[in-house]
Amino acid sequence: KVADRTQAWEGCERCQRAFASIFMANLTFFQTVVAGDSWGFMAIPVIEEYPLAGLIFVGALLTLVFGVLNIIVAVVVDTFAENREKDVMSRAADMDMQEVEEKKVLAKIFTKIDTDGGGTLSYDEMQEGA
Repeated sequence: KVADRTQAWEGCERCQRAFASIFMANLTFFQTVVAGDSWGFMAIPVIEEYPLAGLIFVGALLTLVFGVLNIIVAVVVDTFAENREKDVMSRAADMDMQEVEEKKVLAKIFTKIDTDGGGTLSYDEMQEGA
């Protein structure tokens, strides 16, 4: 037992039973790695006594940190992708509206050029209008 071999946990009421059972070890592991409580107080004496335990503590911590980081990056990328899609759709709608306006302007010009009022433009009307 680490608690019996080291003086690191003197005065700590919970430390004597922190690894006494599987349940208490899991609770201590959760408290240390996930919650971030007492990292130096609990993990360091265990790692000093059993160096290979450092692989478990550090591995769990890195997995948690990179897992959370991955979730954050995924949310940010997804948000930007949605905004980009909305922007593309907005631009397409703007281009459609611009096309409609340009067609109206062209229709007015062609109506003015159509001197005989037939609804079609002859070659002579096109040359005169130009």
